[in-house]
Amino acid sequence: MSPFRSTRWTLVAALVALVAGTATVPARAGAVSPTTDGHFSATITRSTFGIPHIRATSYAGIGFGYAYAFAQDNLCTMAADYVTLAGRRSQTFGAGGTVTSYGVPYTVSNLDSDLFWQQVIDNQTVQRLVSLPAPRGPEQAARDGVRGYVAGWNRQLAASGGPGAVKDPACRGKNWVRPITEADAWRRYFQLAILASQNIAEDGIAQAQPPIAGALPVLPQTTTAQRALLLDAKLRRPLGGLGSNAVALGSAGTRNHKTGLLLGNPHFPWQGTERFYQVQLTLPGSLDVTGATLYGVPVVLIGHTRGLAWSHTVSTAYRFTPYQLTLVPGAPTSYLYDNKPTPMTRTTVTVPTGAGTSVSRTLYSSRYGPILTSLMGTPVFPWTAATAFTMRDA
Repeated sequence: MSPFRSTRWTLVAALVALVAGTATVPARAGAVSPTTDGHFSATITRSTFGIPHIRATSYAGIGFGYAYAFAQDNLCTMAADYVTLAGRRSQTFGAGGTVTSYGVPYTVSNLDSDLFWQQVIDNQTVQRLVSLPAPRGPEQAARDGVRGYVAGWNRQLAASGGPGAVKDPACRGKNWVRPITEADAWRRYFQLAILASQNIAEDGIAQAQPPIAGALPVLPQTTTAQRALLLDAKLRRPLGGLGSNAVALGSAGTRNHKTGLLLGNPHFPWQGTERFYQVQLTLPGSLDVTGATLYGVPVVLIGHTRGLAWSHTVSTAYRFTPYQLTLVPGAPTSYLYDNKPTPMTRTTVTVPTGAGTSVSRTLYSSRYGPILTSLMGTPVFPWTAATAFTMRDA
């Protein structure tokens, strides 16, 4: 087994930055009352341009208020993503359709997307991560924020008429706009964490199957150097032209010579769930931050407090490592580890594709991660009788 470490890549989300200063003057205000069980409450004040300012006395309240306002503005877009994360796109939108991720431009079939996410669900991948104690797992504030977020989303959905009665023309009358659970919210964070790794290999993971005896490989055998060039051509060079800009001025360069300024110019999409959502979050005595979040994330990822502003940009480094496995002769689903035969893990995944119809497929993984045959639709990693490739995802 030889780890293929020639190239690495990451996309650190290029997020929005705001010029440090005060928020826009509120023009209208609306208070969100506690939920029926009284566990969550927040006050939402919208500015002249509709930006929500969320004020609460707990992180659960922050999550609740954020989700309530966010769902008012983006219910249909985020609801469609929750369908994706539940592995139900084929059943909902048709197995022959596609879904596009705009953060790292990539389109995959609904069926491959469903198989990938159903495997995540069946393997309890996200649940295991969430169950870890802090700091490896979420801190209590994050857990509270998720509980509040779920309650806020569901409260706003109910206020909109509930599933099948939403009036937004983008999803009017659609029963796939549904209440969510904490598992849905956590899977959204996982989706963003793998945005530039497993997310761009969904089809390669879902379609990876052992070779049929006598069949020709998808690609001729290539060297590590040749494969690195293929990856570079597919990923690094196209993405090398992307990146966010930021201009920071010290106090000597600003008008009042007392405070600095930061201007962010993010290069993230204007559509889909990787679009930014502007908000202010205030927890008196603990938190007061203005800036932008990604859809479904009740945390300001780029913005400013009273004394600090920050921005982000893009790196072309890889955040995953493909490993080349040496397979056991005559057994293409077993590989050598320390010169000992090691069987791959098999997971049979079933996804519904319509009324009473479904598709089942066996997916494979190694001790490092999933077996894959392609990346962003390009068959870079052929599974032959001698070798297979697996992805270790940072």
